[in-house]
Amino acid sequence: MNQPPVLRFEAVIIDPEMATRMRLKQMCASVVNFGKVTPTGTFNEGLQKCNGDQRIDVVFMANRLGQEGVADFVKQAKASTHGQDAAYILVLSANNSDGGTIAQSMMIGADGVLFEPFSVDQLVEITGLAARVRKERSGAREEAALRFLLQDIMTQINLIAFSKSCGFETGTAVKHFKQVCSVLSTLEGESIERYNRLCVDMFEEAPMPKELLARKKYGGSSSRVKKKMAEKINAEVEKLGSQPKA
Repeated sequence: MNQPPVLRFEAVIIDPEMATRMRLKQMCASVVNFGKVTPTGTFNEGLQKCNGDQRIDVVFMANRLGQEGVADFVKQAKASTHGQDAAYILVLSANNSDGGTIAQSMMIGADGVLFEPFSVDQLVEITGLAARVRKERSGAREEAALRFLLQDIMTQINLIAFSKSCGFETGTAVKHFKQVCSVLSTLEGESIERYNRLCVDMFEEAPMPKELLARKKYGGSSSRVKKKMAEKINAEVEKLGSQPKA
């Protein structure tokens, strides 16, 4: 029977003391779930890694760098390309294991703590935390994007329905609508479940399109007027399509 592949977690260590960061790197090498581990000495080097080409799952930060520096780094790193889904672990000395210090660590953005001297069991727990953090953060980001997409879809449905009620041509509007919806075919697994849940909730809670209802419908037979009004609505649809997505 084929065994499932072992998940590999890429890590960055930030510690000004070479001996400590190299010791942590060696400990990570003894845990099968760790892949590439990159030691650095400063937050600036750490940020460069977060904005580089390497995927990052875990960032170890030495408490000796100061809580203010840690808080600022975490804020910037979470906004970076490869640091947005990483787990941030504050490395503390054994004499800093009191509840107050741990609570302060959480308040400045750390997702967990690692106490010196390091143990293999602690590092295994860190990989589990990293997996949960990545799943939660990427899920939250996808949900925000799906909410934006659904809002766009709902707005375009309203415009198409209004156009049909006026007897306007809807070809352009329907074309844009299909383009927006094409991304739905790429969803799979939990993404589909997330979309279905949001779809039901947002359509159920959607308010009446007051701006459309306030418009005066054209009931005449002039094809010129109808065409002009349809072009105006199509322009609104095109404007929606050109807006930057979240």
